[in-house]
Formats: sequence, structure tokens, C-alpha cells
Amino acid sequence: MTQPWAILARVVEEAYRSLVAYGQMWIWVPSEPPLPEPLERVRPDIPLSAVERALERQLLDLDTLG
Repeated sequence: MTQPWAILARVVEEAYRSLVAYGQMWIWVPSEPPLPEPLERVRPDIPLSAVERALERQLLDLDTLG
């Protein structure tokens, strides 16, 4: 007769192996570093667009709340 702890150990081992296999299937590691965002503002000498001004106002309002 098989010992209950042996059955439990086998079940735990199989569950662990299944989770490892599942994790390896869903992990993606990029091979190259990510490129910078194309909409990132890098030139302070260009005036803000209307959308950027609206976002700046909203962020400044958040700063005054704290």
C-alpha cells in the first residue's frame, strides 16, 4: 500500500511542475531594449500643444491638492 505522504508529495510535485511550465509559457523577455516613446517631449523650446497645456493644468491642480 502506498503511503499517504508519498501520494501528497507526488501531487505537490506535479502541481509545481505544471505551474513552472505554465509560467515559462507566458513569460516574454525582450531581446532588445525598448525604444523611447515617440510622443515624449524632448525639446523645451517648442511651445506646448493644446492637449499638453490641458494635461499640465490638470497635473498642477493635483500638486496643489497635496
